[in-house]
Order: sequence, then structure tokens, then C-alpha cells
Amino acid sequence: MIEWAAKVESLIARPPETNLMGQSKEQAIDSDDHFKNLSTWGIVCEEVLDTQYTLESFEQAKSELLRRGISIEQYQEMRRFAWLTAGWLNFEKMLYDWCSLDEKDILRAIDWQFADGWIDQVEHQRLLAFADRYIDSSNPSDAFEPDVIGPDDKIT
Repeated sequence: MIEWAAKVESLIARPPETNLMGQSKEQAIDSDDHFKNLSTWGIVCEEVLDTQYTLESFEQAKSELLRRGISIEQYQEMRRFAWLTAGWLNFEKMLYDWCSLDEKDILRAIDWQFADGWIDQVEHQRLLAFADRYIDSSNPSDAFEPDVIGPDDKIT
């Protein structure tokens, strides 16, 4: 996990449009409404997908987050968090998802990290609380049922 955390720090030091972990072709998001239809975590996790979007696409994403009241500082913190959780799931655990990642994937990663002993109970609760801070239960795209994984559960 220490190696992944170091890799994350180098990733978030750069603008999101430069963080192509996969080999997909650069593409533009077709509609300004694309990000309006995603959950807040879904927008942040676009960077963690195996697709490279254009600079304009990330500017649209940032604009939508600003419209939702997310500051630039919060966005940077959320980027780090998304890479440490959903990015870990997508790249370190090789559960490649090229379509979408969001709060469900973040919570799955946190539970998996806890179940495998990468984080303790205190850190598990802290990470869940951070994720929950940006989930808007009044927004249908942010609604989810968290997967709770116990220490004896197997993840396949």
C-alpha cells in the first residue's frame, strides 16, 4: 500500500488530463450534461478510468464540481482519495473498469483494504466518513447501498 500511495502522490501532482494509466485513445466527452448526470464521486473518478479525456473534458468536470460547491482544494483532496481507493481497486487489484467508477467502488475498495488488513478499524471508519461527506443522498445519482465486507468475507 505504501508503493501505491507514493504512486498516487505523483499522479495527483499533475493535472488529471495527464494521468493515463491505461492505453486508451484520447476522447472528448460529448455533452455538457454528461457530468451533471454523474454523482459527485463519479465525476472525480472519471480520472481514474482507463480512458484519457481531453483537457476540455476535465475543465467541464471541474466546473460541475465548483457548481456543486466543491472548492479547488477539496477537489485536490478528493482526487487523492479517489486514486487511493477506486484507483487502487482499478489498477492495483486489476479490476479494470473502462465505463464508470463512483462511490460504490470507493466504498468497495475501503472495505477490501480493511478486510485484507491494509487499514485498521479506525482508518476504515475515517475513510468511510470522508467518502460519505461528498455523497448527496438527495441526488439520485449519488444514492447507493454500501457493500459491507467483514474480515472473514472473500472478495472475488
